[in-house]
Amino acid sequence: MASKIIGKIKVDDCDLEKDIKYLNSVTKQPEEYDEFGQGYWKNLSLYNASGDASDTQYRNTDKCLPTEYATQCPSIQKLVQQHFKLDNLKMIRARSLVDGLVIPHRDFVELDKKITYFRVFVALEKNEEAFHSDEHGVFQMKTGEVWFLDAGISHAAVNFGLKSRMFLCLDFMYEGEFEYTDIFTDRSVLEDYRSSFYISRKPFINSQKEELISATSKILDRFTFKDVVFALSKYHFIYDLPVSSCYDWIISAAEQKNNIEIIKKAKSLRKYLIEKRDMDERYSINDWNI
Repeated sequence: MASKIIGKIKVDDCDLEKDIKYLNSVTKQPEEYDEFGQGYWKNLSLYNASGDASDTQYRNTDKCLPTEYATQCPSIQKLVQQHFKLDNLKMIRARSLVDGLVIPHRDFVELDKKITYFRVFVALEKNEEAFHSDEHGVFQMKTGEVWFLDAGISHAAVNFGLKSRMFLCLDFMYEGEFEYTDIFTDRSVLEDYRSSFYISRKPFINSQKEELISATSKILDRFTFKDVVFALSKYHFIYDLPVSSCYDWIISAAEQKNNIEIIKKAKSLRKYLIEKRDMDERYSINDWNI
């Protein structure tokens, strides 16, 4: 399902500046799935199963408890309680991406297929240099917009600038039928939001692809592999390309070079990020013991 706007909150009424300043001051800690990101990418657990701010694992639970980070953010707590039903809510994170990229990947591939995972993003501040993407296109989340992000399909995010880009990420779980409106306490958030949001991108012709693969093959080895992955992951934000094109290009470049080690590595990366992985499985781009 394509990502889309499902509501809009008047965040100017929430006095979020102090909360955002506090969240930006919190030191980034190692966390689950750090391997997806480059640059400054921080996820802070505001609500989770344990109430422990250092617990970054997303999982099915019957509890969604505020952490010490949430208690320091009264305006964000008020926003959440005022606009969202806590039933079926499993986790809330504050996400900041600065001068960085989250490479194309799919979430939930290791979780129970009988449950519907419903992920919602709320943009807390304006940033014209930050973009998201999925299999349907590239878009910007504007301040106060409530987005359904289908994390079960390939998606990515980038901030080309140096300014903060703070979002709330709310994860809901449902068994059986449900309507997205079930997450809201107030139906007024369903009014007055954009229905058109995909940005226009430059065309990318087949000869450009062939040139890019050829050029990549000349520099691709185990020492440049990670840099190449992140560089090629940015192309779809600029050019009209599928979100996960980069992995196919890297495999083609490795095959063109006839480098068996890189071919194996590139295929294992694509499998882990967008095809299949096991619960608690981890992957390091710089680990060549595969």
